[in-house]
Amino acid sequence: MPQADELKDRVFSILNEFYHGAPLLLAVSGGADSMAMLSVLLEAKDRFDLYCLTVDHGIRQAEESRGDADFVFDFCQKNGIKCRIKSIPPGRVSDYSKQKGIGIEAAARHFRRRALFKEAKRIEAIKAKAVFILLAHTKDDLLETVLMRVLRGSGPAGLAAMPFQSGRILRPLLESTRKDVISFLKEKNIAWREDSTNADNQFLRNRIRNLLVPFLNDNFSSWKKGVNAMAQTQTLAAHFIAAEAQKRIKWEKTHCSPCHSVSSVVKKDFFSQPVIIREEAIFQAINTLCDSPSNKSIRRSVVRKFCLGLINSADLGLVTVKRQNDRILISQAQNNCFESGISRLI
Repeated sequence: MPQADELKDRVFSILNEFYHGAPLLLAVSGGADSMAMLSVLLEAKDRFDLYCLTVDHGIRQAEESRGDADFVFDFCQKNGIKCRIKSIPPGRVSDYSKQKGIGIEAAARHFRRRALFKEAKRIEAIKAKAVFILLAHTKDDLLETVLMRVLRGSGPAGLAAMPFQSGRILRPLLESTRKDVISFLKEKNIAWREDSTNADNQFLRNRIRNLLVPFLNDNFSSWKKGVNAMAQTQTLAAHFIAAEAQKRIKWEKTHCSPCHSVSSVVKKDFFSQPVIIREEAIFQAINTLCDSPSNKSIRRSVVRKFCLGLINSADLGLVTVKRQNDRILISQAQNNCFESGISRLI
């Protein structure tokens, strides 16, 4: 069987499991992964209601950045796919990165994610159907992400395997490698764009992709199986810990204003639980409190100090957590909200 057919079979196998007739919004950058995802679905476009969004982040030179967006738009136009370009004003991503104390990649991801969800809502208003957002993460992205989180000292949820589905998000290329993607595109004679920043090793993911992964490939032949096995184990551990934390620690939420809420729990109930349950409960409370973009990363090491009783309060950027009288309080500062899922990202 040609490699292109193998990739298509894997993609449609995943979609057959999770897809239920909803419109599909594809996040397409013009890079190899997203162009392969788009091209596979084009071969069955009579079956799917396809839409595309490409984001010009305004980070790179305008000629390159806008060129990528125009490339995607033109490809979609030629193939009868509705496509929209979201342009971020130059400098805005950088300013947001500095303001919120996060990296350029995280800031760009924030704007991209916000644009995708906004576009999904726009399509839903027209179609009166829930919309799935398709991201072109591959097996390589999964392994690189786990390595990043190992180096950052993530907890079980952070080390868990990237799921095929997260809410309205689907990842149909997750069973395929980057090598599979390139083979598919070459076999089908489909062009793609190369992002010049992929060679910039100031970004952690690029250092992992360009330096660490080749070293592991040369010196540890079975590292991918080992990392994948660890991620699968951590997925089971994360699900168990999350369920236990939700069952054992019951937060009481109080709305003080439209963008300021407090969650609290009896201090004795909180500290009677194992430390890992306390930590997960803190992240769960943050996820419940905060549902718009973040200003800072939350480091598990700070949360752990609080959960061990070594500090009485902590400013976590998104929220403050403190012991007050007989309760644990997590207070959301105004305009300091974040999209749910932070415990999986940090």
